[in-house]
Amino acid sequence: MKRSWIRNFTKVAIGAALLLSVKAPLIASAEDVPAILKAADVYQLSTTIKAQVKSVLNEKAADGTRIGAVVRLFNSGTTVTRVPDYEVRMKTEGGVEYTLRPSTVNAAAIQPRETVELSYMIVVDRADDFSLRELSWADVDEFEYPRKESIVLTIPVSSLEWKGAQASADMTAARKWGEPFKIPVLSSALEYTPVNVIRQNTQQGLVNIVVLLVENKGSMKETLPGFTISGKTDKKMYSGSRLGQDSVSLDPGEKQLVYYAIPTENNVDLTSLTVMTPELFAESIQTNINYTVGRISIQLPANINLSGVMEQPEPYQTGKPIKFDPYNKLIRPEVNVSLVELHMHKAEGDGYKTVIAKYKLENRSENPLPVPGFTAELTGSDGHNYLGTRQSTAVQTLVPNLSYVISYSFNVPDSESGDRMIMKMMDSQSVAPYNVPIAVFQTSVQKEVDDQALPFYPFTVKLLDWSLGSSLLPSSSGLTYAYKLRLNLDIARLDNVVIDQNFSKMKVEIIDSQGRVLGAESTSFTGVSRLTSGWQTINFNSLRTEQFEYPLTVCLYESIDTPFGEAKRLVKTLKQ
Repeated sequence: MKRSWIRNFTKVAIGAALLLSVKAPLIASAEDVPAILKAADVYQLSTTIKAQVKSVLNEKAADGTRIGAVVRLFNSGTTVTRVPDYEVRMKTEGGVEYTLRPSTVNAAAIQPRETVELSYMIVVDRADDFSLRELSWADVDEFEYPRKESIVLTIPVSSLEWKGAQASADMTAARKWGEPFKIPVLSSALEYTPVNVIRQNTQQGLVNIVVLLVENKGSMKETLPGFTISGKTDKKMYSGSRLGQDSVSLDPGEKQLVYYAIPTENNVDLTSLTVMTPELFAESIQTNINYTVGRISIQLPANINLSGVMEQPEPYQTGKPIKFDPYNKLIRPEVNVSLVELHMHKAEGDGYKTVIAKYKLENRSENPLPVPGFTAELTGSDGHNYLGTRQSTAVQTLVPNLSYVISYSFNVPDSESGDRMIMKMMDSQSVAPYNVPIAVFQTSVQKEVDDQALPFYPFTVKLLDWSLGSSLLPSSSGLTYAYKLRLNLDIARLDNVVIDQNFSKMKVEIIDSQGRVLGAESTSFTGVSRLTSGWQTINFNSLRTEQFEYPLTVCLYESIDTPFGEAKRLVKTLKQ
């Protein structure tokens, strides 16, 4: 009898405590919670445990409708506390209530001053559209009959609900392009600014590269959280993924660029972007359900093109240092890069023109630096893009206070005029296999002037006089025809520029009256047999002819070797 009285007294005491706990839905003091919990309303779940709803899911799936929630619990006490054994329930706007299942990997206890994330979900066989209203915790006494329960805490969740790909894009609530934003549920210190969208065609289809500038506004070192960006049209959502290194850390005040790739079908124009955070629910030890929840919608600008250029590039003055994106990691600030030559040439019978761009790289530091492996792309006056081919190069290091010249060749249509072109210098290493622009400017090909000065930057070659003679030479098969070209040259070096054996050469071709090339020879600006000032003799012995030809035309070219073959530019034509 005495034991029965004690048991009944205990039940009354527990019931009184539960009744008192019903008043807990008052919002907890924000001063006693971690910074990450200040992102949203925090509620008192028990004497020492504070609760916050991080994510709410209402998504159609192949096996039904997933209803889920992720909550954060913070132990403000001084001792370890068990996670309360409450039922977690979700109620719809229609009043239907579902009891959610806890993830098998949910924490059972919370250490002092620790925050844990708990995941809950249920999959219901329901195909109609509905909305979620509130999440609640219920204390249920399974040992009483009839079963007794009390609602400990209720939190409204209508504003947090995510309906997956079916979520409507409310453009009135979306942030404008270029407007900074934060993702408070992940970090209140990191601020993101959308700066570019680059559309690139790949073998797998069209890929949209989204570029964000992230800045650490806090006072402590921060690690970039694991979120993704999806693209949306009026009818479909396309998932994206982050490019580059797995972990990105930022010191206080530091800024970095981060990249996200969103593959789409061809001819798809995205209208908005959605920042997505990943969540996980473990049904069992072997089975996990991974899903994402949308946080922020961003309007896309209407003037996106394949080059990622959304503003009119500024005209470039030849020879001036190029202005690079200050946050790029390919071109170091100590390296000046300038475009010193841009010429275009059409070879007879090729059916296309070749544009050759020559860049000067100058190391202004006191230490050797690696030669930056940037990619160059030229946009023609018709708006089409042409990827440049870099010359074969042996130099891998830039010597302090010296310059190095490297050339790129572009094959463009015969219709290209060379006026109002756009040069894009791109980083093809940081987020390989994609290219991201690090400098964009407007330029035009230099007009060819038929005078004595022949440009072979950093050399200027003046042709003072020339002559072409013929002769018969004995050989094992009889007499062969040969020509001897003599050039009187004055060669000056304009800049203190380092060149190597892969530097461009002067190529000479002899052409008959029918346009046939009878012979060709190349001479170098480097090495023992290099071109020098004064009379130079070039012999053409292996000719494609069995008789003397007259009149002949002599063409002087600048030629460079590329991984795809020789690229050449006509600099002078001499006629008999």
